[in-house]
Amino acid sequence: MSIPPKVRIFWWRALSNIIPAQANLMTHHVPVSASCQLCHHHMDSTCHALFWCPIVKRCWKNTVFMVTLKQMHFSELIEIFLRMKDVLIKPDFETFVMRTWAIWQARTRLLHNEGLKSDRVDVEWSESLLRDYQSAQESLNVAPQRSLEPSLARWQRPMEDQRRMEVDAAVNEATDNYSIGGIVRDHAGHILLAFGRKIPKPVSVVHGELVAIQEGLRVIQEQNLTIHDITTDSLLAVQAVTNPEEDFSYTGAIAMDINRSLLGQQKISLRHVRRSANVVAHTLASFAISSQSPFVWDHGSFPIWLVDLVINDLSMSQ
Repeated sequence: MSIPPKVRIFWWRALSNIIPAQANLMTHHVPVSASCQLCHHHMDSTCHALFWCPIVKRCWKNTVFMVTLKQMHFSELIEIFLRMKDVLIKPDFETFVMRTWAIWQARTRLLHNEGLKSDRVDVEWSESLLRDYQSAQESLNVAPQRSLEPSLARWQRPMEDQRRMEVDAAVNEATDNYSIGGIVRDHAGHILLAFGRKIPKPVSVVHGELVAIQEGLRVIQEQNLTIHDITTDSLLAVQAVTNPEEDFSYTGAIAMDINRSLLGQQKISLRHVRRSANVVAHTLASFAISSQSPFVWDHGSFPIWLVDLVINDLSMSQ
């Protein structure tokens, strides 16, 4: 898999100091205990220190990363990061890396500066650190790397006589405006419905993607339209809805609401797709940012640019 150079350099620098303390000390012939100094687990390791120590797990409990982490409990550190890079979009991956770095720094301070008087690893400052990093990246004014993703995945047709809704969220970083959009198509690719609108600034990228799903369900209910599945390019949003019993903090309530709606509407399935397979929904969400008002198009009222976009999408589909 390909990792953008800037991101690769960033997290390798950040992780260069995240190594087992025991290994570092033993190279200097300093005898140390192999157990965790915070929870006294019999076998300490980098992954234990960053993810599995009970005190540290509190830092991950209220995040949408927890589902993926649970699936990789016995994996090596590099495997965890490569998996996260594969399933997360760039803003979420940067958040994950920064939180990991903050946990390591906070854990080190707790052990070496404050002793064991506290039972809490505080990583709230990682958010401001991430904003500083992102601002620094923007100031570099480096041209974005060309994505290889479009060659990896294309739009796939629904099954015979089924309808699919595709949704996405978008942001204009220059104006700090956010929006959502979506489209409903049948198995032949014909447009049945398209919609989009601006939304208040979400508390996270995942929250914005969940709003897109929720708005799509509302629109099809108003239009009395039946669909069979929903696709989004946010894997974390799918995981949040699939596992609403997890404590997802700011995503918990909306994820639970969507889960109930899906189960109540003929058990509609929710699936993750690559961004390159979600081009039309993403374009509609981006268009909504500049739209003067919310829009819902149906039955022949579709603009020419949308029809052309769908035709192009169909021509490259599998």
